[in-house]
Amino acid sequence: MASKQPKLGARNLAYLALCQIEKDGAYANIALKQVLNQYHPQPREGRLAAELVYGTTRMRLALDHILKQFLNKPLEELMPELKIILRLSLYQLHYLQVEPYAAVNEGVSMTKKYASPRLAGLANAVLRNYLRSDRGKLLPTKDDDLRQYLHLSLSFPEWLVDYLLVHFSPQEAEAFCLHANQHHGIAIRTNTLKVQRDELVELLAAEEITAELAGFAPETLLLSGGVGNLSALDLFQKGYFAVQGQSSQLVGHALSPRPGSRVLDLCAAPGGKTTHLAALMGNQGEIHAFDLHPHKLGLIEDNARRLGIDIITAAAADSRHLPESYQRTADYILLDAPCSGLGVLAARSDSRFRKEITNIDALAQLSYQLLAAAATYLRPGGRLCYSTCTITEEENAANIRRFLAEHTDFTLVPLEGLIPLMPEKRGRLATGEIQLLPFDNDLALEGFYIALLEKQK
Repeated sequence: MASKQPKLGARNLAYLALCQIEKDGAYANIALKQVLNQYHPQPREGRLAAELVYGTTRMRLALDHILKQFLNKPLEELMPELKIILRLSLYQLHYLQVEPYAAVNEGVSMTKKYASPRLAGLANAVLRNYLRSDRGKLLPTKDDDLRQYLHLSLSFPEWLVDYLLVHFSPQEAEAFCLHANQHHGIAIRTNTLKVQRDELVELLAAEEITAELAGFAPETLLLSGGVGNLSALDLFQKGYFAVQGQSSQLVGHALSPRPGSRVLDLCAAPGGKTTHLAALMGNQGEIHAFDLHPHKLGLIEDNARRLGIDIITAAAADSRHLPESYQRTADYILLDAPCSGLGVLAARSDSRFRKEITNIDALAQLSYQLLAAAATYLRPGGRLCYSTCTITEEENAANIRRFLAEHTDFTLVPLEGLIPLMPEKRGRLATGEIQLLPFDNDLALEGFYIALLEKQK
């Protein structure tokens, strides 16, 4: 009989996940999921572990800046295990309402367990000296230096801070960073093929999960508070809902494919938008879902199967070069283009550290190549929705301006009426494109760009 895994508390679980992130380059969500699936903690411990992993990862630059002030040698010379433990402990002390004694003692104990007993004294000294310090002076304020405040206090890479300050006002740059450092709940999409939204609210309530009727897509529910592992819920396994951001759900409505249509989804994995299109079509018609990476096709197929969808065919392909048989055949095309992802940093704690300024121009060029190819797959009278989850002009509006200049047989289609619950936003819906910004507080949506194009007959 296999031996059971020992029960570990939230701090130890968080440490193990942070080690995978720091040492192996693992994505935060994947590392956390692997640890939780291995040790099966109580829901409360799992929720705290998630807060510690995502928070420590997100605020890494601020934590390192603080830590350096209590070390007598360069941070880079610290044993990696000790560095992780100190970051984790400082996150609790600086950002969470935890008992200082417990955080310090646990940090010292973990140092003995995971690093070295010889380093326990150093860990204790660093954490206690932090508690004795004037904590209000450890990080720069915006009055001291706005750039350093955004970089160090709000924990954003310098290249991204510089980009924000060039393209947005100082107030907007700060609002962007503050938004990305906050938890905004989890949005889910009701699978209308199986259940109605009001009914799903009641079913979730029976699982002690509070769901609010929020967002501008009629399928959206916003889950607040600790919800645990949603994928383990019976409601999820039965395909009653999909986890999908609010702005992401607007993309399907912008395209609004009719039942019985032929649809191409050119960058489909993991299939959230693909399955939404299928639901909007009433599971009638055909959707050809392509992704460059063969190993991701299973995600599309699994999602479709769970949600009760059978009109999706998934295939590995570079959508810039589909077979000639696809030319001028599609009624609708969705191009959710590869992008820098700067509009959804709040949901991806480590994403800000995985990008560089050079990524923006390269991704803009790739997206344009995909857009130009998509034009050849669309039949006359067909519609093409171009979307990204970013905020950069280069990847968004600039690509559409270039496309329209080079493809005079295409026009923008007004989005009014296609996104039924969204109010008119400074005239942007009427233009056929909209840039949603994460600091648009009256909308409270992720940063997305959506443009709808029609090929003239």
